[in-house]
Parts: sequence; structure tokens; C-alpha cells
Amino acid sequence: MYITLEQVYQAKANLAGVIIPTPLQVSRTFSELTGNDIYLKTENLQKTGSFKLRGAYNKVANLTDQEKENGVVAFSAGNHGAGTAYAAQQLGVSASVVMPMNPVQSKKNAIIQYGANAIEYGTTSIEMYEKALELHREEGRTMIHPFEDPYIIAGQGTIGLEILKELPETDAVIVPVSGGGLISGVAAALKEIKPTLKVIGVNTEGAMAMYTSLQQGKPTEVDKVDTIADGLMAKKPGDLTFAHTQHYVDDMVLVSEEAIANCVAFMAERTKLVVEPSGAAAMAAMLSGRVDVKGKKVVVMVSGGNISFELYQSLIQKYNERNYINL
Repeated sequence: MYITLEQVYQAKANLAGVIIPTPLQVSRTFSELTGNDIYLKTENLQKTGSFKLRGAYNKVANLTDQEKENGVVAFSAGNHGAGTAYAAQQLGVSASVVMPMNPVQSKKNAIIQYGANAIEYGTTSIEMYEKALELHREEGRTMIHPFEDPYIIAGQGTIGLEILKELPETDAVIVPVSGGGLISGVAAALKEIKPTLKVIGVNTEGAMAMYTSLQQGKPTEVDKVDTIADGLMAKKPGDLTFAHTQHYVDDMVLVSEEAIANCVAFMAERTKLVVEPSGAAAMAAMLSGRVDVKGKKVVVMVSGGNISFELYQSLIQKYNERNYINL
């Protein structure tokens, strides 16, 4: 049921020369504010602007020749779509990506520039999934699921290998959670190598699918998703990702929408990093005291940096108008 370290190391081999092994960035400011040694895992600097390329490329690389000839289809608010489009382009595979109606234009532009066909349909992850399934049935395209796939999970798990290679003494890793592919892979890799390390997931209060599922003891669809973090909009985790999260993850916390919005601007001010709301969720949870760790070496996942100029400008302007940290 669970991915193995062997699968993660194979994914690492598949990704060699494709991805950037993103560096850990020490933050004195965040360390002082949280009472920990904070290291940012800067996947916002990854190719395509997020961690999603890791899993997507690993999946597409493992398709059969016939599957590659038939093409692939993904559904995504943007980052997984871009990762899939880039991977398909590199491997000479046709790709279609189902996006929500009125998507972030910069994310749609990236998907098109990477050579994929962008299709706007629905407003929720489940509606987009149903459209992608339709294309799978009608056109024979292989589904590149954003999280419910062992190759996807293993690809994301390579982040865990990089963290422990650079900082073996890591005590805890904080990870934003949507459908659970990222935390499943990272937690599995980390825990298999260093079982004493703590892995803590973060859901936004506007999209609590994994948090609710853990409370219920089974994958549970939430009634509503309403969040600024468009990369964390899953309405229900998968069976596979729920099992990994339940097995490997030590805690799941919630963070407010306001804290995420403030953190995007605060990270721009203090770290000079462009971070999208999804990518700021883990750090926002740390800064707002939702994560109960002190005096530890903590790696915080900055999962992506794909944010529209309009939203970025708005968040920074509102932050400046308040003229204080209110996380």
C-alpha cells in the first residue's frame, strides 16, 4: 500500500538532470519569530514554479510507449497542469489539462507555453476530474492524477531525500496539504530514513479535506472549498494519500485565510521570495502559532511561487496599509 524508499530513489534517478535540487534557505527573521531554526525548502524556485514537476515527470516517464503515443490528461488549478505539460513536452507526449473556469491567467499561459491544450471546465477539483475522465475515455489519454498515484507520490518524495541530505539533523518538516500527494511522498521518505523526525501537515480553514478526513477516519469529501490558496483546493483526498498521511504524518493543523494572505507579503518583505498563497500556508501556520514546536530545526515547505501579478499586488498593498504583522 505504501510507497517504498526504493521507489523514491528510482524517482530521483528519473528526475536527474530534469529538476532543480532546490536549496534550503535559512531565515533568521522566521527563526526569531517562532523560536526555532527555520529552513525554507524553496520549491517556488523549481522549474515550472512548484514541486509538481517532480511527480508529474516521474509518472509520464514510466508510461509505456503505447500510453505515451496516446497522450496524457491532467486536471489542475495550475501547478500540476504546468508540471504535467512540461514533463510531456520534454518526453514528446501530447497533453491536455483541465483547469477551473476563470483560472489564474499566468498559470494557464504557462500550461499553453509548455505545449499542452488548456481546457476550462467546472469550479471544483471533482468537476475537473470528471471532465478529465471523459477525455481519458474518449481519447485514450492516460490520467496524470495530481496526487492519487504511487509514481506521483514517489516523485514528490524526492524532496524528503534532498532535505535529509542537506540537513540530516532536521527535527520537523511542515508541509501544505491539498489532496495529499506532497505530504504522502515527503513523509514516507523522511520517516523511512529517520523515524524520529516529525512531519506536520497544514490545511487552510477554507479547504479542510485532509483535516476532516483524519478526524472522520476515512477519506471524506468536504461540502465547500473557499480559499485564497488555489493550489490547496482538493475537496477530498485519495484513498492512497489518506492512507499515507494517516500512517506517516504526526499532526495536521489548520491555518486561517488571513494568515496566509499576510504571509505572502511578509515573505516578500523579509525573504525576497515570490510565494503563492499555497506556498505560504506552511510558514503562515508556523508564524501564527498553529504548530507546536520550539527550539527545533524545522524545514518549512515553500511549495510554489505561481501567483498572478494582480493578486500579489493586492496582498502586498493590503499588508502595507495595515503596517504591522498580523499573522
